[in-house]
Amino acid sequence: MRKLAPLLITAFCFSLAGPIVVHAGEHEYQTAPYTGSAEFERMKQLVGAWEGTSDMGKEGEKVRVEYRLTAGGSALVETLSPGSGEEMVSVYHDRKGKLAMTHYCMLRNQPRMTLAKADAQTIELVFARKGNDIDPAKEKHMHAVRITFTDNDHIVQKWTLFEKGKDKGGVMLKLTRVR
Repeated sequence: MRKLAPLLITAFCFSLAGPIVVHAGEHEYQTAPYTGSAEFERMKQLVGAWEGTSDMGKEGEKVRVEYRLTAGGSALVETLSPGSGEEMVSVYHDRKGKLAMTHYCMLRNQPRMTLAKADAQTIELVFARKGNDIDPAKEKHMHAVRITFTDNDHIVQKWTLFEKGKDKGGVMLKLTRVR
């Protein structure tokens, strides 16, 4: 028993120290700032609160959108109409170095979109052919979004709705940064 006691004490100490060492390593890893694709970096500039109008219900209906970074700066969460019964969330992130997004929709589906094209003023994402569990020929879903950066404090979002494989129009949001 006397020979076993030091071995048990050593094992006990290592069992306590192991999680501390692992946690310390995780903290060091998370402190490095994340830099993504040029398009993701552009989207990160939206962090804050935005207000404006939407043609989703009635023309000129007031809308609020909030953007915040999460996951060590590697994902941008967009919350449309936060706290309301119509709240929707989109999460923008890079997938294999290319901007991608998942939209958690009022239609109770989650279309995934990937970058189609971008220039100095516009970012366009379209329905991803791979990784979606939505049948675009049958299911109603948001199929694309175009974000136009008018300037640092004004953007326009144009969402495209698909139903039975066809463009059924969409929704336009005209937003101004409020903070």
